Amino acid sequence: MTRDARVELRMSEILQNDEANSTTKEIEMDEQEHEDVEGDDHDHEDISQKSQSSSDSSENEDEEESELHSKIDTLSTQISQNPFIYDNHIEKIKLLKQLGDLYRLRDARADMSKHFPLTEELWLDWLRDEIPLISEDKDKKRVEELFEKAFGDYQSVPVWLEYVQYAIGLMKEKNGLPLVRDAFERALSAVGLHVSQGSNIWDAYREFENAILSGLIPQPGAVVTKEDEEAFALQNQKVHQLFKRQLAVPLLYMQNTLDEYKEWLGEDIIDINTQKAFDKAFEKLQHLQAFEDKLINSEIPQLQTYQEYIQYELKSEDPSRIQCIFERALKENCLNTDLWLQYTTYMDKLKLKEQIESVYERAVRNCPWSSQLWVKYLLAMERQSAQFEKMKGLAERALLVGFSQASDYLSVWCQYCDYLKRRINWDADHEETLETFRLSTQSAVNYMFENFGNEGDPGAVLQQYLSFVEAKFCKNMERAREIWNEVMQAGHGAEAAMWLQYYRLERMFGDSKHCRRILQKALNSVTDWPESITQAYIQFEREEGNLEQYDMAVLKCEAQLERINERRAQSEQSQQELKTKDQQAHGEKTFPKKRKQVEAKYGGAGDSGLQKKRKVDHLASAKDSAEPAVKKVKEEIKEELQEENPTSDKQEDSSRVISEEESNSRVILHGESVKHDPSKDNITVFVSNLDFSVEDEIVKGFFEKCGEITNIRLVRNYKGKSKGFGYVEFTDSNAVLKALKLDREFINGRPVFVSRCEDRSVAKSQPLKFSTNLEKNKLFIKGLPFTMTKEDLETMFQVHGKLKDVRMVTYRNGKPKGIAYVEFTDEQSASQAVLKTDGTVIGDNTISVALSHPPERKTSLLTRSDLSLGSGKKETAFRGKARTQVTLLPRALRQSGQQDTGSGDSSQEKVKTETTSMNNADFRAMLLKK
Repeated sequence: MTRDARVELRMSEILQNDEANSTTKEIEMDEQEHEDVEGDDHDHEDISQKSQSSSDSSENEDEEESELHSKIDTLSTQISQNPFIYDNHIEKIKLLKQLGDLYRLRDARADMSKHFPLTEELWLDWLRDEIPLISEDKDKKRVEELFEKAFGDYQSVPVWLEYVQYAIGLMKEKNGLPLVRDAFERALSAVGLHVSQGSNIWDAYREFENAILSGLIPQPGAVVTKEDEEAFALQNQKVHQLFKRQLAVPLLYMQNTLDEYKEWLGEDIIDINTQKAFDKAFEKLQHLQAFEDKLINSEIPQLQTYQEYIQYELKSEDPSRIQCIFERALKENCLNTDLWLQYTTYMDKLKLKEQIESVYERAVRNCPWSSQLWVKYLLAMERQSAQFEKMKGLAERALLVGFSQASDYLSVWCQYCDYLKRRINWDADHEETLETFRLSTQSAVNYMFENFGNEGDPGAVLQQYLSFVEAKFCKNMERAREIWNEVMQAGHGAEAAMWLQYYRLERMFGDSKHCRRILQKALNSVTDWPESITQAYIQFEREEGNLEQYDMAVLKCEAQLERINERRAQSEQSQQELKTKDQQAHGEKTFPKKRKQVEAKYGGAGDSGLQKKRKVDHLASAKDSAEPAVKKVKEEIKEELQEENPTSDKQEDSSRVISEEESNSRVILHGESVKHDPSKDNITVFVSNLDFSVEDEIVKGFFEKCGEITNIRLVRNYKGKSKGFGYVEFTDSNAVLKALKLDREFINGRPVFVSRCEDRSVAKSQPLKFSTNLEKNKLFIKGLPFTMTKEDLETMFQVHGKLKDVRMVTYRNGKPKGIAYVEFTDEQSASQAVLKTDGTVIGDNTISVALSHPPERKTSLLTRSDLSLGSGKKETAFRGKARTQVTLLPRALRQSGQQDTGSGDSSQEKVKTETTSMNNADFRAMLLKK
C-alpha cells in the first residue's frame, strides 16, 4: 500500500468515527422496524384501536401546528413593525425550529442577524442545521459565509472548533489538507491565546497531525522508500513543532500537555529551549491563574474582573494577548459602550488597518446608540483614506440609528463636516469639494433645527464653522456676515459670547467699519454680560479709532451700563419687595372668610390671642425656593373660601383659618405635580390641552399603543383636579417617537397636544418652524362650514389628484376654525384643484382656495403685502377703523356747535383743533359752573 493510500485510509477512519455510531443506530432502527412488521402479522385485532388512537393524535398535532402557525404569524407582524425587539426574533426562531420549517427558519435567522449580533449558541444551532444539508458548491459557499459572519460577531472557541471540524469534513476534496491546516492556523490566531479554552484548539490540531503521522507509519513487511522516510520525518517534525508552540503559551492544564509531550517522545527530558519556553509560560500562567479563578467563581458579565485582567495585560504590551482578553470581555459584555470605546482606542494606537475596520463595525453593530463610537469610526476610516462614498454612507448610517439626544446627532454632523472640510484641496481645483462641504453643512444646520429647534445646536457650532471657512479660506466675508446675522436672529442676539465670537471673526478677516458696527449692535442687545461688550468696544476704539470715536464709545458704554445697573437695581428692589410681602403674608395674614370672626374667636385685633393665631398660621416650610408656589396656593385657597356660601351650615368650617399642616400639605402636593426630571426627557412626552375631566386611565389608554408606560403625571391644583396638562413617561425613546405622532389626535372630542419634554425655564424662544415659502403642492382653504369633517374634505379634493395630507385647523377646545390645509403629492394636482374649487359654494358658505404661502412671522402687519392666504383680496392698506368709532373727547369739552354723531370721523388733529379755542380761564369757569 502506498503512503498516500495509507494517509487517506487513516483520514477516512477519522471522518468515519462519527458516522459509525449513526450507521449502527440506523441498522438497529431497521431491525426494530422489521420486527414491528413481523409483529403486525400477529396483531391484526389491534389495528382498529391503533388507527383510532392515531387519528386522535393526528388531530391534536394539527391543532398544535395551527397554533404554532398563528403565533409565528403574530411574531412576524410585530417584527415587521419594529425589528429591534430582540425577544421577538428569539421566540420566532424557537417556534419555527419546533415546527420544522427549514426555509422560514433560515430566513428568520438571517433577518435577526441583520439587526443583532448572534450569540455563540444561536450560531452553533444555525451552523449545525446547515452543514448536514450541503449537497452542492453553493451550499458550501453559504455555510462558509455563515462562518465568516459568526467570526465577525464574537470570538468563540466552540464556533472555531465547529469550523475546523467542518474543514476536516472536506478532506476528500482537492487541496483538502492545506485547507484544514489553514483553518487550524486561523483558529489559533483568533483564540489560541485563550487561557481557559485555547488548549481545545491546540489539542485538536495535534490530534489531526498525529492522525496523519499514524497513516505514514509503514505496514509490517512493507518496503520503505526514501520518499516515505522523508514524508514521515516531515510530518513528525510538524507534530514536534505543534507541541513546542503550545508549550510556549500560558494555558490552563499546560502541565498535562508537557507530560503528554514527554510520553510521545518516550523520554523524560526535553530540549533546553523548549523547557525554558515552558517555564516562562508557566510562570506567566501563575499570575493569570488568579484572574481565571475570579472569572470562574463570579457571575456573568464579570465586568470588574475583566477590567482588572485587561489592565494587567496592558502592562505586558503584548498586542495579541491584549486583543484576546478584550475579545473575551466583549463576548460577555457586548452592550457595554465604555468597553468598546476602550478597545477601539487601543486598536487606533496599534494602527492595524485590516483589523480596525472590523472592530469598529462590530462595535457599532453591538452599540449603535453610541455617537462616540460612530465619531471614532469616521475618524478611523478617514485615517485610512477611505473613499468619499464610503464615508458618506457611514455618516448616513449613523444618523439613521436613532440617538436619544440632539447632542449625539450634532457630534456626528460636526465630525462629518470636519472630514468634508479636510477633504478640500485649496491648492488645486476645489469647486466641487467646496460646494459639497457647503451643502452638507447647511443640510446639517437644517436637520438639527427641523428636528430639535434651537436646542439642536444651542451654540450654533455648525454655522460658526461654516462662517469661519467662508471668511478664512473663501475670502467671502459677505456670506460669513449673512450666516452670523441668521445666528443672531435665531435667538442668540442677547448673548455676549456669541457677539464676541462674531466680533473676533470680523476682526481677523473683516474691516474696522464692520467691527465697530457689530460692537455697537451688541452694546444695545446684550443682556447677560454687557460688561464684556463695553470692554471690547472701548479696547477696539483705543486700537483702531480716533479720539472722537474713543470718547463716543466711552459715553455710550457708560450710559448703557448706567441703564443696565438701574434695571438691575429695580429688579432687585422688586424681588425684595415681593419677598418682604410674602414673608409678611406668611407671618401675619390669615385666611378667614371674615376677619371679625377671627378677632371674635381670638380676643380682638390687638389681643395676644390673634398674635398667637398668626404665629400658628406661619408656614414653616416656606423657604426661598418655594415662596412663589406657597403664595400661589394661598391665593387659590383664599379664592376658594370666598366662593363658599356664607349662609351654609358649614360656614364655620369654610371661614376657619387654614392650619400650618394643611397649608404645607397642599403646597407639597402642588409642587410634586410640576416636578421636572431632566434625566428622563428622552423617554417622556409633555401632554397639554386635555379636558379637565380626563384622568390617568384615559391618558394611559390613549398612549399605551406607543409602548410600555412607566408613569403618568397629570399636574393638579390644590384640590387635586387636573389642570389639563402633564407628563407621560415610557420605558424607551422609541415609544416617544410614536407618541409624538399622536399630536392633535382627539381625546373626548378635544385635540391633545403632544410634544417633547423639555425644561421650559431654560428653553429659548424658537422661530417659526413652519415653512414661510410658497408651497406649490399645498392648498390653504378658508370659509369652510363648521360642520365639514376631514373625511368630507378628502372626498372633495381627492378627485383632483393623490392626497398626501389633510389637516383641519381647530381651536384648543377642538371646535373647527373653518380653515384647512390640503397637501397633494405633486404641484400639478394642486394647481388644478385651485382652479376648479376656488369659490365653490358649500351650503351657505363660499370657500376660498389658494396655494399655501404663509407670511413671515416677524413681518409687521402694516408692511405685509398679502394678509390673506386665500383667493380674496391680496392687497391691503393700513389697518381700518377701530370697532369703537365713538370719540373719546368728553362732551363737556366739545364746542357747543359740534354734534356727537358717533360716526368715528374724529382724529387727533380734529381733537387738537377743538380744544385749542379754550384757555385756562374757560376751563376753570366751566368746571366751577360759573
